Formats: sequence, structure tokens, C-alpha cells
Amino acid sequence: MRGFVLQPTYRIVGGRPEIHLYGTLENGESFLVVDDRARPYFFVPAARAATVTAPGVQVDETDLRALDDTPVSRVSVTVPSDVPPLRQRLATAGVTCYEADLRFAYTYLRDRGLHGSIEIEGAWQPEGRIRRVYRNPRIAPADYAPSLRVLSLDIETDERATSLYAIALAGLGADRVLIVGPGPLRGAECYPDERSLLQRFFALLDEIDPDVLTGWNVVDFDLTVLQRLCRRHGIPFRLGRTDDEMTIQRDQGFTREARASVPGRMVLDGLALLRSAFIR
Repeated sequence: MRGFVLQPTYRIVGGRPEIHLYGTLENGESFLVVDDRARPYFFVPAARAATVTAPGVQVDETDLRALDDTPVSRVSVTVPSDVPPLRQRLATAGVTCYEADLRFAYTYLRDRGLHGSIEIEGAWQPEGRIRRVYRNPRIAPADYAPSLRVLSLDIETDERATSLYAIALAGLGADRVLIVGPGPLRGAECYPDERSLLQRFFALLDEIDPDVLTGWNVVDFDLTVLQRLCRRHGIPFRLGRTDDEMTIQRDQGFTREARASVPGRMVLDGLALLRSAFIR
């Protein structure tokens, strides 16, 4: 079965890292690949390999060389969070570390030649709202251009974004507006309060099941405001295909751009995409 990876990430389960690849299959079903066979690693000059000592660390010889032709050894650690402190300690000791700043999940994709489209072979079972969950399957690159299900989101609030007035959805035949207020109102669904509106929004999201959520400034405004309102009303902010809540991470670089992590779905912010086209 061929599919497209929407979100590569990992989790620590029982003290071991598990790669999690969320995506959509060519038959339209959602999938999750779980692989616990990989270990995070980086490289050091082979001549300095003996200086790398720490609990849980394994150092192996390789036939690889750095760009400056330096022979390198592979340093494997237990979990990805072991890399930064070890890298810092080695740097202080004057040991060069190669590829120690790469994300674990993306290293996993690179090592297998995966660029988005993949072929999956193995047993699977449904879990929650994810149609197929594969555990340690055979995966390989695939020649496949997906047709992703895209849903656009926009909210309306008061000037201080403390009260929610409406949520508008567009795409996938789900064009509709959810409004807090008395009804009936032509072209809209009316709800008596914010809590009822938010609950209807999440029910619709599960029903429509998009692969991609998008909007204009959707991360810094729409999703940030909805997250705050959900906390106020004690509603889990579950935008993805699992029971995990959305998290917002902010890049440490100059732009300080915010990114939303939604398990099982991709979030594309129109404003951020436009900025990236002009800011280098």
C-alpha cells in the first residue's frame, strides 16, 4: 500500500524511542507507522572515538567520511534527548560532532531514502480514529503523488480575542459557519454558547477528517485562541487523529515562527508560507 507522510515524529515508550509516521494512504485512509528499531546517532572523528564515554552510549567504526575526508565513527545513544548534553560535553573537549543537530525522525526518513511518499508492507489494525496502524512494517520509497484533503479554518472574536463569535470552515464539501447566538440563521449553525460551538467544531473535524488544516495566520491567531478557549471550558484541544492535544512550538531563529504540531494532520499557515517565500 502506498501512502504519503504528513507528520514524522517520535515518542519515548518504555524508555525507548519509537518513530511515528502519520499520513494518508492512496485509498484515502489514515495511517500510522510505528517503528521501534531505530536509535538516535551522530558522528565523531574516528581518531577521537575513544574519548566518547557515557552510560548507554555505543561507538562503532564506519567506512564513512566527513566532507573534509575525515574518517568518522558512529555514536548511538538511547533516546534523542541524550544527544544535546553529550554533544555539548564533546564540543567543550574539542571533539567535532557531525549531524548531531539533525532531528531524529528526519534522520530516520533520510536513512531510508524517504521523501514523503512511501510504500508500506505489513500487518495493521485500526486504533482510535486512525484507520491503519502498522508496527515495524517494511517501508520503502514510492512514486506516488497524493491528493490531500484540505480544510480551511477561520474564527471571529471580539477585539481582545477573549470571546468567540464564530468558526468558519471551507473545503471538502463542509462549507459552513458555526455561530454563537440565537437562531435560526440562514447559512449558519447557531449555538447558545462557546462551549457548545467548540464541541460541534471538534465533532465536525472528526467527521470531515482532513489531512491538512490551513488558514491565514492560523497558528498564531486562530489555533492559539481556540486552544486558550478550550482550556477555559475544560475541553481537550484535540485537532488530530489521536487523543493527544495540539502543541505550538516556536522556532529559535530570527523569525520566531510558530508551528502547530497536530498528530495525524499537517497545519499549513498561509501567512507563514508567504513569509518564507520572501525571507531567506
